[in-house]
Amino acid sequence: MENIKENLSLFQELISCSHKLYLWSYSSDFELLHTNCPNHLKESESIFLFNQAKPLLDYAQTGHYPFILESFLNVLWISVFERRENKLFKIHIIGPAFCGRNSYQQLKHKLDQRNFSVPARLAVLKQLDSIPILPTNLIFQYAIMLHYCITGEKIASTDLQYPSQHDHKITNIDNVLVSEEHPGIWAAEQEFLTMIREGNPNYKAALDKSSFLSSGIRFDTGDSLRKSKNNLLVLLTLISRAAIEGGLSPSTSYTLCDYYTQKSEDAKSISELTILCRNMLEDFIKRVQQTKDNAEISKTVQSCCDYISANINDKLSIEFLSKRAGYTEYYFSRKFKQEMRMSINQYIKNEKIRQAKLLLSSTNKSIQEIGDDLSFSSRSYFSDSFQKSTGISPSEYRRLHLKI
Repeated sequence: MENIKENLSLFQELISCSHKLYLWSYSSDFELLHTNCPNHLKESESIFLFNQAKPLLDYAQTGHYPFILESFLNVLWISVFERRENKLFKIHIIGPAFCGRNSYQQLKHKLDQRNFSVPARLAVLKQLDSIPILPTNLIFQYAIMLHYCITGEKIASTDLQYPSQHDHKITNIDNVLVSEEHPGIWAAEQEFLTMIREGNPNYKAALDKSSFLSSGIRFDTGDSLRKSKNNLLVLLTLISRAAIEGGLSPSTSYTLCDYYTQKSEDAKSISELTILCRNMLEDFIKRVQQTKDNAEISKTVQSCCDYISANINDKLSIEFLSKRAGYTEYYFSRKFKQEMRMSINQYIKNEKIRQAKLLLSSTNKSIQEIGDDLSFSSRSYFSDSFQKSTGISPSEYRRLHLKI
């Protein structure tokens, strides 16, 4: 059994190098035996594990594989079981961790719904900022490694176990009234996605047709803004995949997907989401069009263009882009100009102006903020560059094109 202690000690040290995850060891009847969690954080442990003891102990009596716990605050824990002579001896838990960002107000609301004392709630809220946010796949990997430390057995992520959701009854879909909206949706959707693949600027008619046939996800969240966000995210997933099929590089498409997902979650109103959706569609269509127009461009130069578009807010240099492509500055500058009919610096400036147009027409950001975001050295340089490219000043462009 000394090996288990040594293994756990090493495991603790390894994960503490990158994340503040703590190890908790319990007896077979769930009495805390040891933890490396600091004393000032221990007081909130019982709240984070609120109502988790029973399902954990029920599973531990016969269960073999790691058991993933999730508290009402969406805090995750990994539990692994040490047995002696086939009987439960100890329960080892690592955590807590989030697998995504949680709104402070949402967490506070969940605490308010429980009958906890004010000091207890304050203790939990104080600890929230210290809980690490880890990708789900990394949490699963830690569970697999902890299981190996204790049992010496190698398992897969598909072996991990979760509490059964008794309240979630599976409904026989055959007994549900089929929505009258659904006929025709698939055909209209395919017509719309074909236009995305083609970079067809006439996609709006197809989108209107599919929107007319369906009112979106038939699930009432009780929150109209949340429902609109869900609908936009479904649309984003569909068009990002269609854009890849149309020739857009996967890295660019996935970067755009991440960008617009975050923008969607940040939106505070349905009108803001509507404008975001419009800009999102235009962005994907134009990028697919450019990819098709640039069919004769080498993969190296296309990759450079994709990188510039995806990192347009950064200060981009010929030196950096040449190194990224694996060429000397002289050779890559010539190659880029021959294929794109313009210098790298001119292409970067054109892309920044294109993004500036989007921000001027769809946000209330000041001209100074937009110039700063796009890494122009000063407002006057931004204004001069914009006027030379478009023939009008940024303020005049906003007056003519602002959509909010």
